[in-house]
Amino acid sequence: MKQPENQARFIELFREALVMVSGQSGLISTHAHRSLDGWRCINFGHWRSLEAYTAMDTNRPFSPLFGEMLDLAENEYQKSLHEVVFTT
Repeated sequence: MKQPENQARFIELFREALVMVSGQSGLISTHAHRSLDGWRCINFGHWRSLEAYTAMDTNRPFSPLFGEMLDLAENEYQKSLHEVVFTT
């Protein structure tokens, strides 16, 4: 966040964005995390396939909110794709 007090608004926007994404084909789950100091928010989305994620990311249903989210987040949006190796 640019400022820790931005975290609450960012989370509100993030909840709205998740509602927009929740109906997307291939989405299994999303886990949102916030740091206790107010400086960070992290999302872990679990998708059935890279193709399903790419289809959503190519035509983001949450695009109207994304600009405001980036304004609050100090341009630290970092998209990183990972493969699940194991779960416990």
